[in-house]
Amino acid sequence: MKTKTVFRNLDSHGQHRAPEVISEEVPLIEKHLKRFNEDLPRLEVTVSQTKGKTRIEASLRLQLPTGLIVAREHGFEVEPVLRKAFADLRRRLERHLERLRHEPEYKRPARRKRLGALLPPARDAADADRRKLYFDLIEDHLDTVYNRVRRELTYLEANGDIPEGRLSTSALVDAAILRGLETFEQRGEFSVDDWLTRIALETIRTAAKAARRSVPDGAASLDQPPEVPAQEPTESDQEMFEFYQPDDNPVLEDLLADGTGTDPEQAAIQRETQLIVHRAIARLPDRWRQVVSLVDLDGLTVERAAQVLECDPQEVTSTLETAHAFLAEVLADHDRAAGSDADLNSLAADVAIPQPVDDRARILAALAMAKEAADLAG
Repeated sequence: MKTKTVFRNLDSHGQHRAPEVISEEVPLIEKHLKRFNEDLPRLEVTVSQTKGKTRIEASLRLQLPTGLIVAREHGFEVEPVLRKAFADLRRRLERHLERLRHEPEYKRPARRKRLGALLPPARDAADADRRKLYFDLIEDHLDTVYNRVRRELTYLEANGDIPEGRLSTSALVDAAILRGLETFEQRGEFSVDDWLTRIALETIRTAAKAARRSVPDGAASLDQPPEVPAQEPTESDQEMFEFYQPDDNPVLEDLLADGTGTDPEQAAIQRETQLIVHRAIARLPDRWRQVVSLVDLDGLTVERAAQVLECDPQEVTSTLETAHAFLAEVLADHDRAAGSDADLNSLAADVAIPQPVDDRARILAALAMAKEAADLAG
């Protein structure tokens, strides 16, 4: 692998330590590149420091015959920043190589089965009408549920509670929708948002427990022939992955709100603060994290959060106070002594994304097919 390093405005310590760290990390990347000709992969490492000599940014670009992989990290010390950036690059590279070996095809059969057939055919016209009523009820709330599931799954993966990539947001939303279909007539006085959120959290809890007991990602499939020794990427591999960045798993950076300021350094500091808060939220116990997410990030009242979590409002209030104290301590450790409330409020804006069009279309298609089949049967 050919390596190019660029250092910009580094202080004397950075100029001395950065090359040492890079020389230690590069061999760890090269271990994953045995399938490629050694002259083909190209790694560009750029380390820059702000004019005030306070913040450091590391940018890694790994160009392979099968695509470009990029990793970035910000911080205040050159070694931790580079270590984190290289760790992120290795994670992305491993995922890229898994796709080249088609490993996801046998590692996630249950998920693929769920995505392939969201709903069985309707039994009759009455069943089809019931489904239409249900989807009309939940359609306007799917974006909210999708974002809550996405955020909780991101936290679980970031904290190492479940194996990375084992669960998907789309599959969990599908499962929650199916569970809701079974009981939506008995939902009582719940708002649709709160009722779906309760079901989604229960679905995540069940799926996460199963994921912890599942076969590790490194295990080989007994149903597959032994892996063929590594070879050069084929032309079709190159066409498929040339412009593809394999990063569809949820990461904490996806939850960060975009900065609105014009000062790049201030925006970088704000982004780092947000990332610190999200990492701290990911470390919270499940109930604490869910309370913070519902009240601080989603803006639910204490009473509504208590309904979703099936507990007393007093428990929500006390849990919120305890979680805030923990987050404030984390921020203080990172010289952010202003407290946690303001940062949590800033996180609540501009972090939601709509449910993917393909997911929505799949749900609507399942409903349309069910209605059409029932009409034909009638």
